[in-house]
Amino acid sequence: MLISAPVFSGTYENALAKNKNVFLYLYTPECSVCKNFESIYTNLSKSNKDFAFVKVNANTAYGYNLLKKYRGHYVPYIILTNSKTNKSVNITHSCVMDEMCMSRALKSFKG
Repeated sequence: MLISAPVFSGTYENALAKNKNVFLYLYTPECSVCKNFESIYTNLSKSNKDFAFVKVNANTAYGYNLLKKYRGHYVPYIILTNSKTNKSVNITHSCVMDEMCMSRALKSFKG
């Protein structure tokens, strides 16, 4: 049973405090799409040094609360956040498995 507690501070909030742009990746270990996304996530994190990459298990209370905060209904759920402007966008599910689409989204978000 997941405990529905408010999100106070964790990996994501620490990344926001230290970085301008944060790539939040919410996943579950049993999600087959998430498993297939792992290589794309690794490639993106290596080639986009302007972002802090944060991966959070949505089955945990912390991950569940982040998913609720951003109104996510599925995994993988990806949010790009700019800590300076508080701008956040979610990556559409159709873009997640397309590395070129993901790269374009990261580049356009950096502005």
